[in-house]
Amino acid sequence: MATRVRADGVQAGLEGTRRKISNAAERLFAKEGFDRVTLRQIARASNQGNVAAVQYHFGSKDGLLSSIVDGHRAQIDEQRRALLEEREAEGRGDQLSSLIEILVAPLASKLDDPSGRAYLRIQAQGLSSETMRPATRTVVRRIGQSLGSLDRDTDDPYRGRFALLLLVHSLADRAREEEAGRGRRTDRSAFVASLSRSLEGLFTVPTDH
Repeated sequence: MATRVRADGVQAGLEGTRRKISNAAERLFAKEGFDRVTLRQIARASNQGNVAAVQYHFGSKDGLLSSIVDGHRAQIDEQRRALLEEREAEGRGDQLSSLIEILVAPLASKLDDPSGRAYLRIQAQGLSSETMRPATRTVVRRIGQSLGSLDRDTDDPYRGRFALLLLVHSLADRAREEEAGRGRRTDRSAFVASLSRSLEGLFTVPTDH
């Protein structure tokens, strides 16, 4: 029993250290930019004696970034899955406005806490391409199908790119405003609604050939 207690204590200590390192890195990446942050800075910010602890838990700075981003993306995808189920039960699972809501709302919910706001700012740095998770892939595919039914050009090489830039950078800018105390949660719903309308307009505007 004593051995089990000690093992549990060691594991809890390792998990606590891992969280400290991840939280410190997330803050630094968001504030300073990934390329400007060193492992030494992360170790110091997380109260580790040297970079060995960071390398032990994450291997490298890139590994640390992947761990942070993957954790948030998994949460976002789960929220999108739940929203898809809700809209399908309502008979609105293929409506463009509903699909855009499902795309935007889980990302906007990241504004609720410092970790989420840091993630949004990190995403705007364009550090890694996203391998879409199942629910997100479904939403993107259905948006394409919806545009096809509206006789919109789904092969426009720029439309999707512009939509992604609008989504990511608008949320990152909002995260910076809220961190600085300039954006109030009371007016966030208006911001999210406006962002969703802007995306829908970008998706549905006719393309001249």
